[in-house]
Parts: sequence; structure tokens; C-alpha cells
Amino acid sequence: MTPRAVFLVGPAGSGKSTVGKLIASHFQFAYLDKDVVCNKFTGKLLETQGISPNARDGCEFYQKRIMPIEYETLLQIAADNIKSGISVVLDAPFVGYFTDQNYINKLKEKYSLENYVPLVLKVVVSSEVLLKRIKERNFKRDEWKLKNWDIFIDSLKSKQCQWKNVKIKEFDNSSEEIDTNNLFKIIEENC
Repeated sequence: MTPRAVFLVGPAGSGKSTVGKLIASHFQFAYLDKDVVCNKFTGKLLETQGISPNARDGCEFYQKRIMPIEYETLLQIAADNIKSGISVVLDAPFVGYFTDQNYINKLKEKYSLENYVPLVLKVVVSSEVLLKRIKERNFKRDEWKLKNWDIFIDSLKSKQCQWKNVKIKEFDNSSEEIDTNNLFKIIEENC
């Protein structure tokens, strides 16, 4: 079977991790969460610059210097799995790469990935649900989002995935209970 790569995209608090773990468990895909893969070294790198280990949004050093390393690390792990015939779920916002229409083609070339099926699954929720979830999870790295809520929401609306040569599907995760039947159907029909 040709390996699959499900790119879970969506804002912090949309439920990407929960959705990703359900997909990985149901389909026996490797689950790769950028936060789990990178947060320890990201925090340490930020501290070496005298910056809070939780700084993300609004931190130029993070966005220009560290974030690219995080994504390269995540994508290298994914590529190694795909080359071994293992399908993956990549849990990361990818927002900083949405405007690059050739992003998927560049990944194929950079990591020599010719034999895999990519799918972008955009996990969406209403702004009310998003605010509730971000407050409930109470992560320090979300402080900027909460203090600048209108700016954060406007930035999400203006950033849409423009990647070519990949199916882009949407999954509404606003409900308290995840509609796993619909979720799994989306994956089965598009992967």
C-alpha cells in the first residue's frame, strides 16, 4: 500500500491533536506532533536568547529562526517513515507555509518523496469554541493569542492553505463529541 501523509492544519485549540490521534489509531498511521517533537528544544533555544520559553506568536526570533528548524525536524521524521512504507499524521499548524502554492512539490523534491499520497485536513471550529478551548487548556504559549484575540482571529481568517497538487478537506470539530464516522470517511475517501 502506498503510504499516506495527512497534514492536519488549523489553529491552536481546534483539536488537531485529538483528531490526529484518532486518525493514527484507527488507520495505524504514525502520529507526529510538532509540539511533542520540538517544544523541549524550542524552549531551550528561546531561553538562550533571553526570551520566554513559551514565546511563539509575536516573537520574531521564534518565527524567523526556530520555527523553520521545527518544521524541518518534523518533516524529516515524516519522510523517514514514509520511505519505510509507514503512513503519517503530521500535527502542526503549517500556517507560515500556506501561501507557498508549491509547498507539497518542494517537500517531494527536498525529501525525495515520490511514492506517497498527501492530504490536507483542515480542522476548523467556531471562534467561540476556539476561545473556550484555548482558555481551558491554559497553555502559557497561548497568552499572546488571548491578549490579542481579535488580531489572532483576523490573522486566521486571512491565512488559507493555497497548496497545489494536494487534496484539501475540512473537518468541523466544533462539537463536544467528535464525529468519528465523518472523520474516518474523509480519510478513507481522500487518502
